[in-house]
Amino acid sequence: MSDLYDSYGWLNFDYIDNLPFWLCLILGARQVGKTYGTLLTMLKNNYYHILLRRTTKELETISASPDLNPYKVYEPDYHVGLFRQAGKLCRICDYVTDEEGKATPSDQRGIATSLAEIAHIRGFNGAAFSNMILDEAVPEKGVIMRKTEGESFLNAYVTINGNRELEGKKPLRAWLLSNTNRIDSPILESLNLMDDILYMRRKGKEELLTDKGVLILQPQSTKILDARGKTALMQQIEERSDFYGMAMKNEFSYDASPYIKTMSIKNMQPCWCYDDQVYCWSYSGGFYINRAPFKKGERYDGSRTGRERLYLEWNVLKPYYYSGMVSFSDLKVLTLFKKIFGID
Repeated sequence: MSDLYDSYGWLNFDYIDNLPFWLCLILGARQVGKTYGTLLTMLKNNYYHILLRRTTKELETISASPDLNPYKVYEPDYHVGLFRQAGKLCRICDYVTDEEGKATPSDQRGIATSLAEIAHIRGFNGAAFSNMILDEAVPEKGVIMRKTEGESFLNAYVTINGNRELEGKKPLRAWLLSNTNRIDSPILESLNLMDDILYMRRKGKEELLTDKGVLILQPQSTKILDARGKTALMQQIEERSDFYGMAMKNEFSYDASPYIKTMSIKNMQPCWCYDDQVYCWSYSGGFYINRAPFKKGERYDGSRTGRERLYLEWNVLKPYYYSGMVSFSDLKVLTLFKKIFGID
């Protein structure tokens, strides 16, 4: 068995924690131990950490009741809770319980807040924090996803990381945890991770450590998934559904998208190029957008003005898209197209 898993088929966080990364992205099926293992690593190693949720509402939910406390699962080995402070912040603390069941915080292990809050803090000294965790980094379909989330994550990282690398210290370690709900994520895009994710999918790789110190894990634990497939819910739902694909097969919702096709451009005509990244071709059946460069055709740079010009001059593509007459070479190209033309 790979070192990525322990003998029971769960993710082996002792192995993961010893890899030389500054950013760890874990894209996994539901309940394969992403959050459980990451938070347990923080507790076992006494890592002073920041736990982030995407929104303030998510933070308020997990801190509203002890039953929703993500650290409760580690009892009785650890008694750790979230204790609300003034504003939109919680302290992560060990605690003791008196005879009446009231919890009193003791040693602090970190803080919990939302991505929106931490990204707007300036003059903050994050030197005490060794790890930052963003749980549910990519929201489920149907949940509002703000286009600024990618920039908010980058701002949060810079704020907490501070100048430690300039002082010869190790960078802040960031953990991004997510189910495979969707790949069109501003956070994944801002970190330039989409090509690596898709490369792993094509090659069937579960683990990739890049030369820039980014660790990407897309676990497919046979033991865990086989056992989960025998649960009541998974035996009942349709295997071809998006939920089953995400929960059991670690598939993105768009993996089987009819928009993604491999097509020959031999008899197609060049239309436009955006930022030397994507190229649009026309043919009798509609339009095809890929990364194959051409010298002819209208060119639009990557500035805001260039993007707005493209939107205004080629807005006719939207009805073609909704009619299934625009195809794409890969998911990254599709995602960029949808961003430019404001398609959810």
